[in-house]
Amino acid sequence: MAHYFKIIPQHSLIYVRYSGTVTIGDYASVVEGVAAHPDFSIEHKHLIDLTHLVRVKREYFKVMLMQARIAEWVAKARSEILSVVVAPTPEAMHATKMVLQSWERLDTPVVRRVIPDMEQAASLLGLDQSMLDGILAEIDRVAPDR
Repeated sequence: MAHYFKIIPQHSLIYVRYSGTVTIGDYASVVEGVAAHPDFSIEHKHLIDLTHLVRVKREYFKVMLMQARIAEWVAKARSEILSVVVAPTPEAMHATKMVLQSWERLDTPVVRRVIPDMEQAASLLGLDQSMLDGILAEIDRVAPDR
């Protein structure tokens, strides 16, 4: 499995990890799973972890269709939604650029930040570094193999 997500309501956070080779099916599975989760709130912050991403199957048109669908959901937000993407490798940056380009023509309240490491993620998300480290350690214990 190339994806994993966890909603952490006490921190108003949705954590998503993509690892290995990722397809549009993985992306769609995360989007649908998050939206259907009982702890989901449209205003939660997002932490997208591409640290373990190896390869992305590029399906630009399908990505654009998925983004349009997401845009419909996030348009209901009453405030801005912070989405922090940790993209420490060239492949992760390429995947991030593909997704960001698909958002260019969509008017949404999502504020996107792309950074190279979890330390910066903690700062942007307003989380104590040790708290984020604890969350990630717990996720490492239960997340699918990389």
